[in-house]
Amino acid sequence: MKKIRSLINRLNCYRNAYYNQNISLIPDELYDSLFDQLKNLEDTLGIIYPDSPTQTVGYDVISNLKKVKHNHLLLSLDKTTDFNEFYRRFNNKPFVIMDKLDGLTISLCYQNGQLLRGETRGNGEVGEDITHNVKTFSNVPLRIPFKGELIVDGEAIIDKDTFDEINSHMKDNPYKNQRNLVSGTVRQLDSKICASRNVKFYAWNLYKTAPTAEETNGERTVYGKSHYENLKFLNELGFTTCNYGLCYAFDSAELFAQRIREIDEKGGIPIDGLVGRFDDIQYGESLGMTGHHPKHSIAFKFYQERNETTFRRIEWTTSRTNTINPVAVFDPIEIDGTTVSRATLSNVSQIKKLALGYDDSILVIKANQIIPQITENLTRSGTVEIPACCPNCGARTEIRMDGISEFLYCTNRKCSGAMLDRLVNFCGREGMNIRGLSEERIKTLYKCGYISDFASIYDLGLYKSKIENMEGFGKSSVDKLLKAIEESKSSKFVNVLVAIGIPSVGKSSAKLIARKCSNSPTKFLAMVMGNFDWSKLQDFGESTSKKINRYVQDNYDEIKAVFDNLVYEESEDETQDIFGGATFCITGKLVSYKNRNELVEDIERHGGKIVSGVTSKTNYLICNDKEEQTSKIKNAKKFGTKIISEEEYKEMIALK
Repeated sequence: MKKIRSLINRLNCYRNAYYNQNISLIPDELYDSLFDQLKNLEDTLGIIYPDSPTQTVGYDVISNLKKVKHNHLLLSLDKTTDFNEFYRRFNNKPFVIMDKLDGLTISLCYQNGQLLRGETRGNGEVGEDITHNVKTFSNVPLRIPFKGELIVDGEAIIDKDTFDEINSHMKDNPYKNQRNLVSGTVRQLDSKICASRNVKFYAWNLYKTAPTAEETNGERTVYGKSHYENLKFLNELGFTTCNYGLCYAFDSAELFAQRIREIDEKGGIPIDGLVGRFDDIQYGESLGMTGHHPKHSIAFKFYQERNETTFRRIEWTTSRTNTINPVAVFDPIEIDGTTVSRATLSNVSQIKKLALGYDDSILVIKANQIIPQITENLTRSGTVEIPACCPNCGARTEIRMDGISEFLYCTNRKCSGAMLDRLVNFCGREGMNIRGLSEERIKTLYKCGYISDFASIYDLGLYKSKIENMEGFGKSSVDKLLKAIEESKSSKFVNVLVAIGIPSVGKSSAKLIARKCSNSPTKFLAMVMGNFDWSKLQDFGESTSKKINRYVQDNYDEIKAVFDNLVYEESEDETQDIFGGATFCITGKLVSYKNRNELVEDIERHGGKIVSGVTSKTNYLICNDKEEQTSKIKNAKKFGTKIISEEEYKEMIALK
């Protein structure tokens, strides 16, 4: 086959020079000799490519593309962006790893060695007949050395160099990507257009063969046992296949995946991931399929699937820190089985970077298959205006730099939107955990004037009779609410720090702050007013330190009023930070501690951190049965993580 391709390329080069440039690069006798060599090889091997000079290609023009029902389903694939999940699917059985080509799926049918039909995937059941264009693909064999029926699936693609060349002549309306270009190209009614665009076909599946009796007498058993052998067979027939390899272990799969990416990047071949398929075809097919995908394969996506939709507007919401956060609203689209129409925009900088404008065409993904994100704006009209007034209170807004990004702020420290968000956070589970004060109830009580700030929550009893008569409350629910408010006065100081809404301070940071000031609100306020450098604490940066002091100083009276309402058990001294941020993972049953939470609190109280899994960065795994064969113990041994029992942990504390 290499000899055939070499002769085709040489002869076409000579023909182009002779007919288009009036230059004879070689004598006619030598050209004829090379031509005869090519013809003999084609006849001997039974392989003919459409760009061969031995073929007189007449371009077909048709009036419309006919719909054709596939003789087999061309389903989508299950997918993941986690390579570990991708590998685990095969449960230590041999599997073939292949390119996931980013083109247009095509199915080809051959009868008695001749190309009979080419079809697009369409909806998986019905596609379009594009035989007239397939015959012009630069690497699709028109004839193969196989006399029975053969059906092969693959991908039509246009490489990067060809894509760039075509776009260089379309400056006013260039194609967005290689996939769009090839999709439009193979659907052209005039096959001359397709022929001019160097479309290639990469096979990735031999669906069916019905060999003749003569062919079944050979040693080779065609189709049915090994997907890897089928791909090799397609190579022998003259097809270009996607890159593929047979894998048995995680390391070989990971190495081959990296090699595939490097090869494709160099060749300009558009891929957006990898496909894994059980090599044992019978076993794979025995797993069945869902209505969406077969279970014998899974795709590992390098990038999340991007979906195009139309951007409509931005909704601005004022948060508890007076930051006005933008949320993009766009036409609903389905991603990973759910319909989405909104995506959070990080800040003003992101809006500017995307150059968002009304009615722009945008691309949306689901980060980690959960969070919708706008990744690209195809139109970039930049017509969105940043509001000059707060959407909640109407006060003036201003753009401030925080790190390297721009954020929009409301300049009114008493902004109703910010205060409502602060109140919701204050009463939430991570904060004061006041059961019965839902977001809707807080909004209702705020509008009535019964709640205005944190401290006013503890005066709700003054309005008890009025609230009982309000819709959605009643005497019993109000009694429960007031009891929950009273109980919250004894909340841990850590929860109070989370509740008052200090920027960049979550539960973990709050624990470190509480420990530093011995769970004393008085000491905490004194440290803040003295501009204490919180960056001395583990994982606190200079920016976070400034935010803590600035926020508490700006809201000092409100926070002081909260502290005055509450009751704390102050520790006499700071707990000694003996672990210095060392990471601990816990597995198995506990003996000395009542429950896992008690052990977690003890570790954190002594300066340790809790992680959910064992990695190369984990310092200790606490486990009372070191002989168990759990994944955490196996990983600990693999990474050299020290495995200790509860008693050994207690000894560490005592020694230090």
